[in-house]
Amino acid sequence: MTSTTTPFISHSLIKPCRIEQRQYQIAIYKAVKNTNSLVVLPTGLGKTIIAVLVLVDTLVSGKKVLFLAPTKPLCEQHASFIRKTTILSPDEVALVTGETLSPQKRTEVYKNARVVVATPQTIDHDLDTRVALTDYGLIIFDEAHRTVGDYAYVRISEKFHSNPDTRFLGLTASPGRDFKQVEDVVHSLGIRHIEVRTESDDDVRPYLSHRSLQWHLIDMPMEVTLVMQQIDGILRELLRTLGKYSRQATYLTPEKLSKKALVEIQHRMQRNLGRRGGYLYQGLSVVSATMKLSHLKDLLTSQGATVAQTYLMKLDADSSRGAQQIQKHPSYPHIKQGINNIHDGQPKLAITKTILQHHLTEKKEARIMVFAEYRDTVQMLLSILNTIPGVRAIHFIGQATTTSEKGMSQAEQKQTLDGFRQGTYNVLISTSIGEEGIDIPTTSLVLFYEPVPSAIRHIQRKGRTARDGYPGEVKILIMKGSRDEAYYWSSMKKEKKMYSYVYQLKNQLEGKRPAKKRWVQQKTIEDYVYEINQG
Repeated sequence: MTSTTTPFISHSLIKPCRIEQRQYQIAIYKAVKNTNSLVVLPTGLGKTIIAVLVLVDTLVSGKKVLFLAPTKPLCEQHASFIRKTTILSPDEVALVTGETLSPQKRTEVYKNARVVVATPQTIDHDLDTRVALTDYGLIIFDEAHRTVGDYAYVRISEKFHSNPDTRFLGLTASPGRDFKQVEDVVHSLGIRHIEVRTESDDDVRPYLSHRSLQWHLIDMPMEVTLVMQQIDGILRELLRTLGKYSRQATYLTPEKLSKKALVEIQHRMQRNLGRRGGYLYQGLSVVSATMKLSHLKDLLTSQGATVAQTYLMKLDADSSRGAQQIQKHPSYPHIKQGINNIHDGQPKLAITKTILQHHLTEKKEARIMVFAEYRDTVQMLLSILNTIPGVRAIHFIGQATTTSEKGMSQAEQKQTLDGFRQGTYNVLISTSIGEEGIDIPTTSLVLFYEPVPSAIRHIQRKGRTARDGYPGEVKILIMKGSRDEAYYWSSMKKEKKMYSYVYQLKNQLEGKRPAKKRWVQQKTIEDYVYEINQG
């Protein structure tokens, strides 16, 4: 790699004037090119460019490269980028997914291509019969935080560990939700060095587009609060009953009830079914009823009355024992009536409309992305937002998860994104499918219809704006008194901890002692909003 005073990278395999020379990318490349490494870099700062710099060096040495990415669209994006930036012929850069090539054709590709860009599931299937491990000098794991559990990345890395001449390069913007996950990624990939940059590092700040983040704190309507109190009344009864079957349930309250805790109780009961028999079947139906009612509460308070009404129809049609416990409760008809009669149950929707109208008035060519957790919310937003003058909204969801749900095929997803990219649509309303692994055009505004408790997902959502030199805005809607508040603080706390985990492991690998932790007093959302408003 030649470093010159010119603004572009010079290399025998890189096309002239194609890759801008950035010092932090050069520094990271030099640090990771000779050892198994993990690169943690914010979205939009060129992880793929760093991968290409290491990739071309590997090709010069006579070895092949395997570039792995979780989804077919992301593989297509990487293959296209490599072909655009290097002098490699199309045949030398092969795209391999289970859908694109037959097993026989894949064997030929592995033999002839210098760079194979593939989904891990396909490579995992072909490793023992079609892929010669010793041919590859570099394996690139995009979205490397997935290298945990039974994901295909883990098995692929285990098989390539047998070849000491193969180096691993992991790329991610969000390495893990907790210390164990980050540690598992490092262990599975045999990482010997970690390069990490955050948005506050001096060498990357000149390349960051300005991104503002604003919370919108929303008062819960009195009508919603009254119905929520009725739901909490049934939940207290269910939790008291559940306490007879599970000691853990005795510590739960409607106000601090998590799906994770209920799932743990459910799994424990299922494991003990053989030993305690029919006694626990009744307990499982109580767990099920508690989950369903808690979900109704979350939909009402976080998503709004319309989405809650849709779920009520599904609940009424549910013939399971858990659903029947709710249906037969004396208070259930009052809850249904209360939800169906709510007149001011969509405060988030009203604010969303205002935000979009204002943004599109200021920026005529704006592209906006709205994230919503549930498909019912996506459909509700699509029907309402398209009534706003100037809004051309389209939904973006994953493939069908059940026979009763209609999802989007990959061809439909591509068509939707092409329409968004070309300006046919200017608002993309997406579930979690839009968070990772798909090439989505840069947006000027990302709106969270609700916070997410995951630091990884929070980072990925934010990363959909303020890219490619363009500024962006992030707005997060938070309903006071709902789970939104806990989810928001959870994601912020986990994001800070995540980077501390990375630095801790980096220091361990480098033999450094960790710095002493500095205690900072917790602030409320209102504190932060007040500080922002004060300028």
